[in-house]
Amino acid sequence: MPKARLIVASARLPVTVTRKADGWEAEPSTGGLVTALAAVAERRDFTWIGWPGTAIAEAERDAVSAELDKHGAVPVFVPKNDADGFYLGFSNRVLWPLFHNLPDKVHFEPAGYRAYHRVNEAFADAILEHTRPGDVVWVHDYQLALVPELLRRRGFQGLVGFFLHIPFPSDETYRQLPPREEILRGLLGSDFIGFHSYEYVSHFRAACLRVLGLESDVESIRMPSRRVRLGALPIGIDPQEIRDMARGEDAKRELESLREAYPGRKIVVGVDRLDYTKGIPKKLLAFEEFLRQHPKWRDQVVFIQIAAPSRTGVDEYRDLKRSVDELVGRINGRYGTSSSMPIVYVNQAVPRSRLVGLFEAAEVALVTPLRDGMNLVALEYVAARGDRGGTLILSEFAGAAHCLPGARLVSPHSVGEVADALFDALSQPPEPGAFAHMQRFVEENTSMAWAQRFLNELEGAASDQRPSSELLRMDAPDVQRMVRAAKRPLVLLDYDGTLRSYVVNPRDAVPSPRILRVLGRLAERATVYVISGRSQKVLDRWLGHLPIGLVAEHGLSMRLPGGDFENRVRVSGKTLQELVDPVFQNFVRRTPGSSVEYKEAAIAWHYRAADPEFASFQVRELLTVLEDLLKRRPYTVLNGNRVIEVRHRNVTKGQAVTSLLEHHNRADFVFCAGDDRTDEEMMEAIPGRFKNRSISCWVGSRNIHARYWVDSNLTLLDALERMYGLWDETKRAHGRAE
Repeated sequence: MPKARLIVASARLPVTVTRKADGWEAEPSTGGLVTALAAVAERRDFTWIGWPGTAIAEAERDAVSAELDKHGAVPVFVPKNDADGFYLGFSNRVLWPLFHNLPDKVHFEPAGYRAYHRVNEAFADAILEHTRPGDVVWVHDYQLALVPELLRRRGFQGLVGFFLHIPFPSDETYRQLPPREEILRGLLGSDFIGFHSYEYVSHFRAACLRVLGLESDVESIRMPSRRVRLGALPIGIDPQEIRDMARGEDAKRELESLREAYPGRKIVVGVDRLDYTKGIPKKLLAFEEFLRQHPKWRDQVVFIQIAAPSRTGVDEYRDLKRSVDELVGRINGRYGTSSSMPIVYVNQAVPRSRLVGLFEAAEVALVTPLRDGMNLVALEYVAARGDRGGTLILSEFAGAAHCLPGARLVSPHSVGEVADALFDALSQPPEPGAFAHMQRFVEENTSMAWAQRFLNELEGAASDQRPSSELLRMDAPDVQRMVRAAKRPLVLLDYDGTLRSYVVNPRDAVPSPRILRVLGRLAERATVYVISGRSQKVLDRWLGHLPIGLVAEHGLSMRLPGGDFENRVRVSGKTLQELVDPVFQNFVRRTPGSSVEYKEAAIAWHYRAADPEFASFQVRELLTVLEDLLKRRPYTVLNGNRVIEVRHRNVTKGQAVTSLLEHHNRADFVFCAGDDRTDEEMMEAIPGRFKNRSISCWVGSRNIHARYWVDSNLTLLDALERMYGLWDETKRAHGRAE
């Protein structure tokens, strides 16, 4: 059976586009991702979608597209203003420093985020334009974090994978991001999200819990109607490519020239982009401390630091270059001689073929970023040294630290610790066994193997795909036809999470003026009910003045439009409260921020204001206690949105809807909207005869019980406004016809 076609999206394409005298030319780029996916492209139909990296005039876009098509690439053209806000602005001045745990370097501007959102939308549109049913989409890195959910909003129902190539920060750091909810929801549009290490998976889970209130386990985030699978898959390199380079003339010449230039001296190598996350100033200070403590090594070692220029137009990077230049000058001035300098500083990009020769010559590699997603330099050093062995001094904050057990791990923030590691590495022979462990990882975890593992995980997530519901579009012909044809419509709406967004304190969820206006206007054309878990007292206070029906406590009592509340079933809550209240009160004492709500025939423990991580542990214990306590008793436990509620089993929204449909038996159209498990009961209760005369709508995501979905309560209000607008238009049209 042929593999599904693969659509890859990344901020930059695997080719570099340049303007020549006779037109545009695209040349293949290098890098771990390009190498990894080149092997995949040989085995399946493959299209790569990305930004050319520069603004292309409208008149030249066809020519650029034709040139990229030769390489299986599709361009997303981005206007210069949006490119600056998207790439230099939000991506590289907000997400990059924040995700590398450097919040003091974050410069957030709302205009930059708006540009980021527009470019992500452009990517989603381009992906949809080039996908067919059955295609698999793989989105890469922080620049495109919104794309997965944007694809879902546009109706894409195929598999979507996302891989984050940089670290994911701790939840304390992540929560400083202004659009923190939007970025998480964007990523959660995926079926499978990959990270370099489990530490990043753990941080992502904590952020989802604390920001969105989503529970998880070690392998998945639990959404209302599906799972988003998570995985730690450290990327690799192509070690055979490194070996082939080592046999090439560039590497041989580099190795020979280094041996001639530094006879009898040991070589320490550092290879980085000149980026503040790489910790180059700290590394130089550590080397200076090593020279200060061990004078005899001053003429026996040379430290070659390659620092390729990066983002030279950004102030922070110009400041960094100035700082590094000054440090190198000071150290060489203090410890250098007329015949040799302890530091050789190269502030330019060096071809990888020459770097391989440098790695071969270096007994020690000093790889000490302050934070790094993976760091492929560490892997390339191991591959290049091969059977020679060597010592890799590696930052414990690099993703590679989790999978190279033979490395000497150090804190890049501790100048003394790095200096001591340098002394040990230069004074003692390397441990062959330690280096062999690293070699084994590099040989087995190749970039090609990484890509295939990711795709296996993604395609294995097919069973967890979202239910095949549609985004509710009130201008869609089928929807308009149903709505316009309704003569006696019945509208059934949940309240919390559906009409009104959730709040920390449930008492504060009063209806906004817009909600009241929408309900009042709907009631002019339809029979409207709000069906809620709230008490009679609360619903009457908030909504009692409207000409609508109300159903309280999930169906315990009901008020017809213009009538009074009457209990639908006779159930006493006294026995329930005597049974459950002591348990709930115990958990209130143990869980600061939680509270108990008493209803006529139910009791609820709210924990929205509690610490979410601690509360998640408490919930698991509470559910176990309640399961034992309520065995063979006529009560059910509802695990809702930050609330645990116990009610009588004869009180459900499903039974209430059945009763309403019997009472309003002449209704010819039903609109039903909700967002949690109790609302699934409502939708299940709508009989089959309404199959082509009803709209069931889930708020927040897709759900197997709903034919349609919207992304928020605000979008639902938009749809309801459009619905009564259609009824008004239909009535006016009939009036003119008469």
